[in-house]
Amino acid sequence: IKSKRATLGKTTVLNNDFDDENRTAVAPESGGYDSEDDIDNNVVAFTSSGSIKSKAKTNVTYEQLFKIARHDATEANATAKSLSIQYDDSTRRAAQARNHADALLRDVGMSYEELKKKRVDGSDHVAEEGTEIVFDGEVAFDEDRVVVKDAENKAVEIAAAFAESVEDSRLVFSAASAEARSETELFEIARQDLTEQEVILAEAKEALEEVSNRNRRLKDAAERALAEARSNREYADNAENRVAAVKALLDKSHNQAVSSETVAGTADAEAKISEERACDAEARAQKARAKADKEKAKAIEESKKEDVLEGKLASYKNMQTELAEAIKSAQHRADDAVAMSEKLTDGIREIKSGNFDGDAKNVVERKLKERKSLNKKMDISLAEMITLEKKLREMENTYEDLRRKTKLQAKAAASAHKQADQLVSIADQLEDHALEEREAANLRNTACARAKQSVENFDAVLTSTETQLAEAERAAKEARELAIVSRERAEQLTKDAEGVQDTSSLEEDVSNAQIDCDAFQSAYDFAKESKEEAVWRAAEARLAHEKNCLNLASLERDAMSELLHQEYVQQAELLAVNACENAEALAKIAEDLKDKLEEAESVAAEKAGALAIATRFKEKMRRVQPISQSLSKLILLHSCNYRTWMRSMKTPTWTMHNFPEHKIVKMAEDGKEEWKDMVEFNKNHFSRAYPPSSSCNYNPLLPWAMGCQFASMNFTRNKFMLVNDGRFRENGNTGYVLKPEYLCSDSLGDLDDAMGCHRPRKVTIRILSGFCLPKSMDTKPGMQKRTINPFVVVTMYDGSPASLLPPPTFSSGVVKGNGLNPIWNEREAASFTCLNPALGIVSFAVYDHDDVSKKDLFIGGAAVPVRCMREGYRCVSLFDSNNSRSGAMKFSSLFVKVRCV
Repeated sequence: IKSKRATLGKTTVLNNDFDDENRTAVAPESGGYDSEDDIDNNVVAFTSSGSIKSKAKTNVTYEQLFKIARHDATEANATAKSLSIQYDDSTRRAAQARNHADALLRDVGMSYEELKKKRVDGSDHVAEEGTEIVFDGEVAFDEDRVVVKDAENKAVEIAAAFAESVEDSRLVFSAASAEARSETELFEIARQDLTEQEVILAEAKEALEEVSNRNRRLKDAAERALAEARSNREYADNAENRVAAVKALLDKSHNQAVSSETVAGTADAEAKISEERACDAEARAQKARAKADKEKAKAIEESKKEDVLEGKLASYKNMQTELAEAIKSAQHRADDAVAMSEKLTDGIREIKSGNFDGDAKNVVERKLKERKSLNKKMDISLAEMITLEKKLREMENTYEDLRRKTKLQAKAAASAHKQADQLVSIADQLEDHALEEREAANLRNTACARAKQSVENFDAVLTSTETQLAEAERAAKEARELAIVSRERAEQLTKDAEGVQDTSSLEEDVSNAQIDCDAFQSAYDFAKESKEEAVWRAAEARLAHEKNCLNLASLERDAMSELLHQEYVQQAELLAVNACENAEALAKIAEDLKDKLEEAESVAAEKAGALAIATRFKEKMRRVQPISQSLSKLILLHSCNYRTWMRSMKTPTWTMHNFPEHKIVKMAEDGKEEWKDMVEFNKNHFSRAYPPSSSCNYNPLLPWAMGCQFASMNFTRNKFMLVNDGRFRENGNTGYVLKPEYLCSDSLGDLDDAMGCHRPRKVTIRILSGFCLPKSMDTKPGMQKRTINPFVVVTMYDGSPASLLPPPTFSSGVVKGNGLNPIWNEREAASFTCLNPALGIVSFAVYDHDDVSKKDLFIGGAAVPVRCMREGYRCVSLFDSNNSRSGAMKFSSLFVKVRCV
């Protein structure tokens, strides 16, 4: 389903897939708390893992639950802080005691284990007689004491006396720390009280502002009502004036309508007379034209007869010539035969006279036969000549008769033509007259039609004026009624405005709240000063105590040196042992405090988690608004966070998951099982993928291949938007296409088999030429006159797991300076292998290579699904960056040769 990513600020998005403050998409965490199910339940408390619900109805509001959780979290945090301070102090004291004990052990020259063993064995455990030793076992704050009563051991006496000063400084430091903690707690309480009082003050101010705004609105409404009443009164007066004006216009229209009817009647009568005259003239012209056509046809017929006779006459003339030639030929043949016969007779006489030496008889006989043959030919020629002369005389007689008939027919044809020409001239004159009469009739008919149209127009104007009058009277009536109603309403609102709610009590509440707030502010400032002073005193006491501890350690070391110098070895060893035992006791106390601190921190973390969930619950409850039952029936899909596929499969079919683009990529990278789980989920549920931000896009083929119905895109100019348009152009840009069968089948089986990865489709595309390629929309104004240098980039986007890799591309050569009809005719074709032909898309992108800036400017492109490609020579229509084929892109296209295997 073609979808667009929601734009924050124009479209309200109220779900936890978007961070409304940062305006960025946030993927839900798998372990997060989802309080959507708590909205309709009775929640009584919160833990770090969720809410505690009660089966019985409770009256606890979400604000009270939040305050309880905040109070518990504050107390737990304060306890943890107090234990942390005690633990740090105990750790510091234990470290000091440990360092002091190590220094004493170094002075004695023995380890703590050796001293303990020595004491257990009982060696050297009694002090010399006459010396009483009471050791201050808690160098840092124990009650047991060691006093050395030896007048000569002044250093030991001073060290023992200074231990009391150290204990006093410790007590002062403890008291100052306790006071500081107490003052801090009082400060936190004062701060919370001040915050609550500020909320009360804000609420009082809000109530006062609300009442003041309501009073102001009532006054403004009264003033607007008065102004509206005055305006309606003026409108009513104007309506009355308009009624009078429309009535005057109605009288004028009525007079014009009567006048136009008179003019129309006269024009109609003249038009009828002119029509009759035109019809009569046209009838006479038609009769004359028919008679002229008849005479003309008759003249043509006579001319045809004349032509026939002249043809016959010419034929007879030719025949006479031929007969004369034949007679001459027969005469010549007869003359030749007579000459030959006479010649043969002379030859025979000569032979008979005896002048011939040969066989005279045979020669004579032969010559007699020849003369006989020639006489026969002569007779035939003479007979033929006589017959031809007879035919010639007959033909001459016939020719003369025919010539006379031809002359007579020529005279008749000329007469007929003359008569026809006269009739044609008469018919032309009558037709001209009829045409003039028709034009006059048409003019009168036009005048009549205009007069009638004028009557209709005036009638329409009259009807319209009557309607306007009725409308004006109705509007005047309504205006009068509206003026009365608005005047009454204005009077009522004026009374209401005079009786507005008194804000003195609210102002008093605000004043009292402000006084209380000032008092709490003073208490807060005093608590803050007291806290800072107590913290300062605690810091001073701590510094003094640390200084006394250092001095005590120095004095004890001096006493140890004095004891060692005076060979009071037993007392020195006892002092060292007690120092070690004191260090171990302090270390144990520190460990106990550490355990208590960890427990307190755990409780504080639990309370903090409960407070976070209570905060989210409060924010969600604030966003919950009651909606109409009718509106709720229109809601089809419900957004639900993705946790696990097992949980998602159990959700109702009307729930929908929302995935950011990086989550889709991670699922695809996790392997085929994750891919198959998502495909199975999308068989019965909806899911939506969206880009990482509002300024970029992603490859939508990957979510489509995993069954996502909605691959939301930012409608910006980029290659992935071109792929998205190509997918839905398959169905005529109707906004949806059907899923491939493998995404809907009950049994998916092996993912590669289902996609057809084992049956890939090889597509070979050869770029031949282009047509009407315009300049790029990104061309700078100063470069508009430059001719483009186009080249084509072909890209295969595969809907298989290979989509995680960069798509294969092919680039053609650059055609210099030709955008009208560039010819590539590439020998090398773009060859791709599509592993998922059901979803694969081939993208064509045409760029302009700018030699100056060395940049490639986008001209246009197109995307074609692999399953829609047909083999052969094909024309690919190009679209601009706005997915449009208008303007300069209307006829842009590429001519390619496609081969699919």
